[in-house]
Amino acid sequence: MFPHPDARTTNRPVAPRQAGVVLAAGLLAFCLQAFGPAASRAHAETFGDWQLDCSSRDNCQLTTTGVEEQSGQPLYTLALRAGKAALSLSFSAGRARPDDTRAMQWEVDGTLVHVLRPEEFAPFGDIDHLYVTDAAAGDRLLAALRGGTRLRVSYLDAVADAHDAVFSLTGLTAGLQALGGAASGLDTARLAAPDAVPALARPSRREIVTALGIPYAVLERHARTSDCESTDSASIANAEVPVGVLGNASTLYAIPCTVSGNAVTYRLYMRDSGEIGGIETLAFALHDPRFGWVGTDLLTGVAYDHDRGLLTAEHVGRSDRVCGYRAAWRWQDYAFVLERFEGPAECRDAGNPGRWTQVFPSK
Repeated sequence: MFPHPDARTTNRPVAPRQAGVVLAAGLLAFCLQAFGPAASRAHAETFGDWQLDCSSRDNCQLTTTGVEEQSGQPLYTLALRAGKAALSLSFSAGRARPDDTRAMQWEVDGTLVHVLRPEEFAPFGDIDHLYVTDAAAGDRLLAALRGGTRLRVSYLDAVADAHDAVFSLTGLTAGLQALGGAASGLDTARLAAPDAVPALARPSRREIVTALGIPYAVLERHARTSDCESTDSASIANAEVPVGVLGNASTLYAIPCTVSGNAVTYRLYMRDSGEIGGIETLAFALHDPRFGWVGTDLLTGVAYDHDRGLLTAEHVGRSDRVCGYRAAWRWQDYAFVLERFEGPAECRDAGNPGRWTQVFPSK
């Protein structure tokens, strides 16, 4: 980053008035250095692996960072926030959040404490912070957390990938005692839905799946099995990547392969995150006036309409394989079914869609 012009330093002498400003700034810096940490310690304290931050009675919370069990990456946060009369408990993931339609398993020291059902948690404040909203479930969880040393939260994200978040409970009890002292009138043995942050509508699965981006396994498959341009190339990097939610565990990913002018050609993959799972490179039938029906794993002008559940593609003009087409497919069970196909009767009309005819279904 280039420095702002006002931030440049010079060797000019300091004027008397400027010297007074510099002296005052120096005294302020000295005071902050000498007394700032002591003041901040009054608001932030550490209890084992938990941090208590109480900037005010209405803004007091106890938090800890959790790690992904397999990778050890610090991706999660568990927080107990002071409410008007009770605590609220939130779980947040820095990368792939839990699916709003699936349950989470909460284990303390290897013992399953509670299966948190979708109706027992909800997003508050922002969609990444999921709060326990069921009082009975909250009391059960809080009692187990107080008496344990290690928490593991297991869940599936929106594409059914499994995650295990692990938290240390060391220092929680002492932190709760301090939290109760800082927030008078607070019952630290009871959990309730938060009263200081607004409740939010649950995001759609389509929004969450799209936000997750393309899984590494799909990108690896694309790089290993295709002759497409690199996804890091300048022409490909800014191309749109259509993503389609096909089912509870099936997702469509269209990865750009080549770009010519405004036309983007894609290679399409279906990822199944079910019990068997796997990644499939999708193939489609296109009609050409010279060769009849031909198979391809490349489509141009791809779009997926979630509301209608339709995959569409369009290529105007002649290429080395086809003479133009406009087609639509609908996902059914485990494959795309062709619903409509239009194209030229002769290749000379490849660039004139107004002269194309309906090839399928035949009239």
